Amino acid sequence: MGEKFNQATWDKENMARITGKYKKEFVEDFKNACKKLGISQSDVFRDAMVEIIKKVK
Repeated sequence: MGEKFNQATWDKENMARITGKYKKEFVEDFKNACKKLGISQSDVFRDAMVEIIKKVK
């Protein structure tokens, strides 16, 4: 029988976090806008990151 997959180990080896600090009202407005549009906050960040990467290639 094979080894059990460990998500925490995989995440540690393959994933990274990006954080930011913004005024509370700005963050609440962003969260509400995402909710109204039916998109995740993560999708907004990822799409912005992809666009920036494309600009430098």
